[in-house]
Amino acid sequence: MKRLAFIILALFTIALAKAQIAVDTLSTEALNNLLIEQVERLAEDSDEDADFEELLDNYIFFSDNPVNLNSDEVMRLVELHLISIFQYEEIQKYRRYYGDFLFVDELEMVEGFDEQTLAVVRPVVQIGKAESNDRLSLKKMARYGKHQIVGRYEQVLERQQGYAPIDDSSLLAKPNSRYLGSPQKYQLKYTYNYRNKVRAGFVLEKDPGELFFTDKVSDTVRALLGQNYQRGFDFVGFHLYAKDLGIVKAAVVGDYQLAYGQGLTLWSGMSFGKAGAGSSVMKQGRGITPKGSASEYAFMRGAAVTLGGGPFSGTVFYSNRRIDANVSVADSLDEAELVSSLQETGYHRTIGELQDRHAIRQQVVGGHLSYAIAHFEVGYTAHHTWLSVPLQLKPSHYNQFYFQGQSLTNQGVDFKYVKGKYALFGEGAMSLNFDSTNLQQTQRPWALAGLVGLTVKPAGYLNFTILYRDYGKTYQNLLGNAFGEGSRNQGQRGVYLGVEAAPAPYWNLLAYADFFRFTWLTSQVNAPSSGHDYYLRVSHSFSRRANAYLQFRSKTKMKNSTDALVFSHYPILYTKNSVRFNINYQIGRDLHCSNKAEYAHYRNDDGSNESGYFLCQDIAYKPENKPYSLTFRYAIFDAQDYNARIYAYENDVLYSFSVPALYGKGMRIYLLGKVKLFNALTLYARIGSTIYSDRDEIGSGLTLIEGNHKTDLKVEAIWKL
Repeated sequence: MKRLAFIILALFTIALAKAQIAVDTLSTEALNNLLIEQVERLAEDSDEDADFEELLDNYIFFSDNPVNLNSDEVMRLVELHLISIFQYEEIQKYRRYYGDFLFVDELEMVEGFDEQTLAVVRPVVQIGKAESNDRLSLKKMARYGKHQIVGRYEQVLERQQGYAPIDDSSLLAKPNSRYLGSPQKYQLKYTYNYRNKVRAGFVLEKDPGELFFTDKVSDTVRALLGQNYQRGFDFVGFHLYAKDLGIVKAAVVGDYQLAYGQGLTLWSGMSFGKAGAGSSVMKQGRGITPKGSASEYAFMRGAAVTLGGGPFSGTVFYSNRRIDANVSVADSLDEAELVSSLQETGYHRTIGELQDRHAIRQQVVGGHLSYAIAHFEVGYTAHHTWLSVPLQLKPSHYNQFYFQGQSLTNQGVDFKYVKGKYALFGEGAMSLNFDSTNLQQTQRPWALAGLVGLTVKPAGYLNFTILYRDYGKTYQNLLGNAFGEGSRNQGQRGVYLGVEAAPAPYWNLLAYADFFRFTWLTSQVNAPSSGHDYYLRVSHSFSRRANAYLQFRSKTKMKNSTDALVFSHYPILYTKNSVRFNINYQIGRDLHCSNKAEYAHYRNDDGSNESGYFLCQDIAYKPENKPYSLTFRYAIFDAQDYNARIYAYENDVLYSFSVPALYGKGMRIYLLGKVKLFNALTLYARIGSTIYSDRDEIGSGLTLIEGNHKTDLKVEAIWKL
């Protein structure tokens, strides 16, 4: 009773000191702002267009289905980088000393939690019993399960070159000169969830340009495509997932993701990388998770199960799915097939893309063993990948150590030790490279890679991280996603230094320096190269209604010179610097505003000197206790070249995202609306337009638009039962 009285008194005092604003609204805004920052940094670091739908799905899932603070589910918050591993340890310590949480705001009495952190965490946590003895039954699943259906339509309203009329003879002469399908994009998703223990669902998607039911194709083109011709939804995925069923810790059938250790041996799906830098770059492997997004690459399709008891747990998995690849005939006499490249775009719009669709079969079998006690955890992961057709890349200086052949074996050991103010982590991995086209192993079949890191928290407001990585140039892995510069964990060494501090109340500082060296040639550099990446972000919360941050980033790398006066290309340095200021504030009870200004500058040793800027005003009208809201953006940008491009996250319909790379000169506007018709049905609609003042054509090739404006439209309906 004394503890309960103390908690109630403390919470009452805290409530009096805060502004009278809806907590749920503020917390949702804080979580949304964190997501925006992470996605923008992910977009900047990606070598190519990345699919963030999976990341978005995870945030929204836990917003709709909060984790229980009185259970081990809290580790999910560490996986999403919403809290640090030290904050997780403090939560467990608090529960050991004082018992289970009675209120969510009781977190403010846990060391390491302030109002800023609590605002982010509130939407994704709830209070429940520490253990649930609730036994599964079909009756309970039918009565208490949650159902959701999401339908979405998207389209660029202007006609692109790929949809222009063309006759059969011209199309056959140039088979990849037109899209075969309509410009609309459709997605239909169904999900079921029973108390976070049983989840099921399916997703159907058709991308712009892909064939749908209503699209007509001539008999000539249909005959050319043969068995690759099909209409309807291009991607079909499903999953059935259950966890915490006695000795069965997790089990899945259908589409799923696997993530263990630090991602060097096995980590399918999205990974934060430097976007999660700060408190620690240590990854928290989430094991088996169902895949509900429409992403068409980097996932498993088959079955997996994790069994556990005491400190031991073990996982076995099998995946068997067809993947896109460019297949050619190696020998006209025996017609042996070879794969010249694997395709990961997920687009099947032209004749060539359809011929590559599901061209080969990829099978993966493996397992993971772990032993965890108190503050220490160690795991062993092994898997074998087999392709139905050997992979043989077009010879090049930079790719001679890339995976080629038909089979590849990977294995590794990871560890983690977290106690008090220290977190030590790492992983060592090796690959057995086997070239089945020559039916013999390479001279050094075993290739090694490893990383080790340490995070120290000398005080509650300060922590440091250091990480060293060394990925051998012959290390090969089709299913890895570890920390590094770029997306390929191969031929790279580096040292990362990071710091996060709260030097004063409501102030936060985040900084890192990453020094890296590529030990072999890359696709852009004809020699070993090096570089560095510096980042500094200072943020301040003026009140519960306003916060701001100032960010600086400088990245230096090398690439081949494009000087036409020299005979051969040679490496030169290039640097991109950017400065961003962002402020979020609230006017009255209903208007939420945001202003962003960013300046970018690019230069290289060939004499290029380019710059760009971006300015925007966001206004969101979100009246309390009303079933509707409106969000508007007006932005102007002027970037001389693609090298000085600026990434700007845009608010979008739920379960979707937009992070365009803006360059050229023009303005960007959009209007997003949301209305809740009744408790079960919510509608979203967004229309946006980019208007250029320095060109009469937008895009190139099949995406070419004749004109200076491009308009995009999205409509989405969400039905919850």
